[in-house]
Amino acid sequence: MRRTVLGLAVTLGLMLGSALPVTAAVELPVRIDCSDGDSFTVTVDLDTLTALTSSIEAINANPVDLTCTLTQLSVPLLGLTFGGVAAAAQQSGGYVIGSGSVYAGCTGDTSHVFIGYFAVKMYQRDGGVRGTGNLKVPDGQCVTGGSLSSKVTCLAIVPVTIGSARAWANSVVTQASGPRFTSQIGNTIGWAFEDNGPKGGTTAKDRWKVQESPGSCPLYGDPNMYYYDLVSGDLTVRP
Repeated sequence: MRRTVLGLAVTLGLMLGSALPVTAAVELPVRIDCSDGDSFTVTVDLDTLTALTSSIEAINANPVDLTCTLTQLSVPLLGLTFGGVAAAAQQSGGYVIGSGSVYAGCTGDTSHVFIGYFAVKMYQRDGGVRGTGNLKVPDGQCVTGGSLSSKVTCLAIVPVTIGSARAWANSVVTQASGPRFTSQIGNTIGWAFEDNGPKGGTTAKDRWKVQESPGSCPLYGDPNMYYYDLVSGDLTVRP
């Protein structure tokens, strides 16, 4: 069956004409399973597989209430592209996955900082969005500690350059602990993400922001949203 499909693809390429360049890329079907009971499958190239592996390692390394695993579902597939026409199926929808730590200014004293953590797994499927976003601020700092979990309601993704992308999201807070976050239960909060390459950024660090009000999603961008550079961790954003 696979030989027949490849044969049809080659025939299609010949029909499209010899002027179109023919390229091939390895595609890997993988499944991501997370401790919130959710899982999704996606077909990725080797570079994206490396990025996803790093982002999932970041999730599992941080003290946020989310863990994930990545499983390869089958042997690599060869995807053929004739000009701009792909002969193999692509994953249907964008996603943001990863985790990290950031420093933020203390309330009333921005000369001192506290550390906070986030973990996110949000993706588009069947015309809707699924996934979660979690936050945690440890105790013993200049701000009161606590944590929250939220369910995504909106996700907008746009590529920036090759290998990087930005995303904006809204989510509804479903669980929270500590006085810092319990008042947010039932409220919509806004997120922003910037993927600047593998391992938390190549020439610039990956960046992230959350705000205690709805963000600009479903539109792209929010000029009033200030990003934090990741101190540690990694984000993978794909449109």
